[in-house]
Amino acid sequence: MNRDTGNGSPRVDLIAQGWTLNTSEGRLGFCGVTLIETGGRRILVDVAQVGRRQLIMDRLAERGLSATDIDTVIMTHAHWDHLLNADAFEHAEFVVHTDERDYVRNPHKNDWATPKYTNAIFERLRVREVREGDQVVPGVTIIETPGHTVGSISVLVNSGGGTIGVAGDALPHARSVFTRQPAIVFDTEEHAGASIAKILDAADAIYPGHDRPFRKQQSGHVEYLTRSKVIIAGVVDEGMRELRLTLESDEPPATWVMPR
Repeated sequence: MNRDTGNGSPRVDLIAQGWTLNTSEGRLGFCGVTLIETGGRRILVDVAQVGRRQLIMDRLAERGLSATDIDTVIMTHAHWDHLLNADAFEHAEFVVHTDERDYVRNPHKNDWATPKYTNAIFERLRVREVREGDQVVPGVTIIETPGHTVGSISVLVNSGGGTIGVAGDALPHARSVFTRQPAIVFDTEEHAGASIAKILDAADAIYPGHDRPFRKQQSGHVEYLTRSKVIIAGVVDEGMRELRLTLESDEPPATWVMPR
């Protein structure tokens, strides 16, 4: 999705859509990756995990860009599925909340999404720590949205045609509009609910961490702003037989809250 405002305001471009995919064998972490261009600067919000690296490089190339054209990377939080391509952008400045940077130095023992090597990744990067209201560049503002993690942030972009909120996993999918909780909570449910309300109040359109961009209508319904297409490749077992996936519309799983 390419929003060219035509008036000198920041342009927001969805490089890779986030997905919510869970299996009986574990979680698949496909976060969204968003490009913001303004004032000659190029900013990526989150860089995803290594299984999406070639896709991201290909999508940048389609826009005439390479990894070295990215000036700044904003990390909505430090989980592996948002961070592991950081080495491809080591030349860039990485923006992270102060509380998140502190937390990864000694993550909670039950936090499976922040392995201890996360701190080693950050030690290799040129990091700028931010808090509520800090501007990355004019028109691109940080808001604190803890709950999914202690230092989760969202990005408000003044696009000229309205405010776009790039929310990461503080608001991971449209379902969170109705449940007022993310899928997973590593901080507190109270913080998580307040952060979702804060994002919805601040932004006209939402780019969630694991879903398509959407707009909340006055009726309370959600209007998706892009179409999506996903291809799940065939899988073979040891007998070389094709295995087929059956997608079922069961009730979504309850929010997972990290035990303390």
